Amino acid sequence: MEKHNFRIFMVGIAVLILISGCGVSENYKMGQDLMNQNRWDEAIGYFETAVKEDPANTEYKSSLLNARQQAAKIHLEKAKRALSNAPARNLRALDAIVKERDLALNLDPGNPEIRSFNDQLQGKIAALRTEVKALYDKAEADILKEDWLAAVTKLRQVNQIYTGYEDAGSKLARAEQEGAKVLYKQGIELGKQEDWKMAALAFKAATEINPKYLDVARQYEQAKSRDNVDYAVSESIKAEKAQKWDRAILLAEKAADYQPDNRELLARLDSLKVNVAQGYFDDAVKQVNQGRLYDAMRKVELVKSYSPSLQTDPIFKEFIKNFCVKLMERAQKYGENEQWGNALLWYQKVEALSPNYPELFQKLLETRDHINKRIKKSIAVFDFSSPSNNKDAGKIAANKLITYLHKNASGDLRIIERENLQSILREMQLGQTGLVDIKAAQNVGKMRGIDTFIMGDVLHFTARKTDTPSISQVKVLVDEEDVRNPDFSDWLIMHPKPSTAEFKSAPPRTVKKRNYQFISYKQGSAKVNAMLEISYKLVDTSTGENVVTNTVSGKLVREDKYQDGVPVANITHDPLELPTDEEVLDELTNVKVSEMGQSVLKNYQSLEVAYFNEAQQQQKRRNIEQAVEKYIDAIYDEKLKGISTPVSQKSLESIDKLIQDQ
Repeated sequence: MEKHNFRIFMVGIAVLILISGCGVSENYKMGQDLMNQNRWDEAIGYFETAVKEDPANTEYKSSLLNARQQAAKIHLEKAKRALSNAPARNLRALDAIVKERDLALNLDPGNPEIRSFNDQLQGKIAALRTEVKALYDKAEADILKEDWLAAVTKLRQVNQIYTGYEDAGSKLARAEQEGAKVLYKQGIELGKQEDWKMAALAFKAATEINPKYLDVARQYEQAKSRDNVDYAVSESIKAEKAQKWDRAILLAEKAADYQPDNRELLARLDSLKVNVAQGYFDDAVKQVNQGRLYDAMRKVELVKSYSPSLQTDPIFKEFIKNFCVKLMERAQKYGENEQWGNALLWYQKVEALSPNYPELFQKLLETRDHINKRIKKSIAVFDFSSPSNNKDAGKIAANKLITYLHKNASGDLRIIERENLQSILREMQLGQTGLVDIKAAQNVGKMRGIDTFIMGDVLHFTARKTDTPSISQVKVLVDEEDVRNPDFSDWLIMHPKPSTAEFKSAPPRTVKKRNYQFISYKQGSAKVNAMLEISYKLVDTSTGENVVTNTVSGKLVREDKYQDGVPVANITHDPLELPTDEEVLDELTNVKVSEMGQSVLKNYQSLEVAYFNEAQQQQKRRNIEQAVEKYIDAIYDEKLKGISTPVSQKSLESIDKLIQDQ
């Protein structure tokens, strides 16, 4: 009976276990149902729960792995489709793709196809980030150069690739405003030149950047309406009636450009040019007789431009001959007053009319030589005074300064050669005293064309070597000798009659005795201390005033360690390698003289600007001829240096305005 009850109990337990097992597998069943519907992401959660409940169940694990792989494939396909449909260059559009990529990679990290896609996407993102940074950096450089159009183009590309990148948005707004302004101004200027085709393009570009900028839309429409032959012809006729000859010809030329095969337009243009040229020629004759040579020159240039055939007319040739005489007379008058800049201007007018005019070539050479000579600042370096400990120090410093200036001075500076300086010293009666009389220096400077004297005193010029030796000792092995071993003696006492076998275990009869000796050797350190101090000044020979006063000073230390060699102690020989006192002092002198030379040349590095500023001051005071001289000096100073800056262009423009009444 008890056995029967026990069996019933066990069956009950088994049934309970079976029922319990069926309850846990509901997650697995749900996962299977979702899997059959291709709802892989949802199935994964149920399979994961089933595996947690029964970690040893291989079927559950297999289903979970399969679900993850299938879900990963779906996310990969979504990412691929999104990438193929995404804009070619847009980082923001890649964000959603990155999310799908991450899901696929997390679900099936070992899938080679997913890894390959990940590498491709990462490469694309990295390339776009590199591109957007490069574009942004270049746009910033364009903004610094005020190249607004280039900046707008690049910043728009930045926004296309990565909306909201740093402050690209605000920079773009500024660049668009400034770019529209630049294009608008270009359009206005082109309109003034009656170049309506290019004006329309400028206004159109401005409209594309900022369509609300001022009245750019109206200006664009107006430019388009005037970009045609009818406008050019009608305006040319109006200008002709108003006797605005240059405008009439300009617009007639524009009309001919629109219809280059229109014989009627071409005939009218030729007739207009001939008539205007004849009128300008008559004006030029009157202006020459009135002494208005600048106006006459402008009219002659227009005559040559409008009617080249008129230049072969004997009357015109005779006029040019007489005109050149007048121009030469004016140029020579300026030359006599040593106003070489003004003289050059009028000689150049002669050259433009008659390049082979007698003596003109030589006059131009001489005049340019005079200009170059006067704008070249001459500098004379006197021997500096020397300290009591070295009578040659002043001469050494001066010679090194002269050498530095020769090597580094720009083309508008002239350094007086030492041979020429000796004769100047004799004129100043300095002899060997080294004393300089400022008044005498002024007089000699003016006579010899020297602008600046450099004088100075070498206050310190020393170099001293110090040596701190010491004697050291080292213990070395000298030799070895065989001596009786005390242990063997003791052993013999214990074994007075040893057998052969006992001898084998006996201590050795002798031992090696090492003999040591202390050997002395020299070691130490040495150094050279050099000290230099130079006081100098630049004296303006025209005023006798000190332009610059300064002092350069410095110290230089060179040191080295040394020791004798002791081969038996493996101590290597380290020789003293130290430059001499003279070499260290010379090295220091070169450095300090270079500093002094840089300071000297700094006063002359922008002479063209100084000439230009002086010209403007003369212009404000209405000293026209003096202003012209200084503007010419600025131009030729740049030529001597082999440079080109806005100074030359501005000087030419100012000169042209100044001589219009001559």
